[in-house]
Amino acid sequence: MKMNKKGFTLIELLVVVLIIGILAAIALPQYFKAVEKSRAAEALSLFGSITGAQQRYYLVHDAYTTNFSNLDLDFTNSNGSAATGATLTTTNFTITLGANGVTAVRSGGRFPNTLCKDYTSGSMGCTNTQLCDSLGNFASTSC
Repeated sequence: MKMNKKGFTLIELLVVVLIIGILAAIALPQYFKAVEKSRAAEALSLFGSITGAQQRYYLVHDAYTTNFSNLDLDFTNSNGSAATGATLTTTNFTITLGANGVTAVRSGGRFPNTLCKDYTSGSMGCTNTQLCDSLGNFASTSC
């Protein structure tokens, strides 16, 4: 009588679990970094629009505005209301207009950070070194 044993041994299962664990340990940090980078893209896109609108405002008034209502573009908060005053709230960031630049603050999440852009020089900075490095053209700064 021949016994037909099908299945895996405990050692084989442990090796598979170990391999999956190693792959997860390598992949998850890269995944989280990619997610934060995509969230930062929202702020970068807004920076471009805001900077352009601020430059057009500057041509007429010889100063930058700290009020979204004064800009020639309509910006909408995440709740659907029009942005007025100095603050715009998106899904991931709170954007604030300053006299010389714009700042985006992300609180919460795995990598809370602040991104900023100067209107005149166009220089950008951020407070999270890992995120700054993955974005490329950002300097680590206190904004």
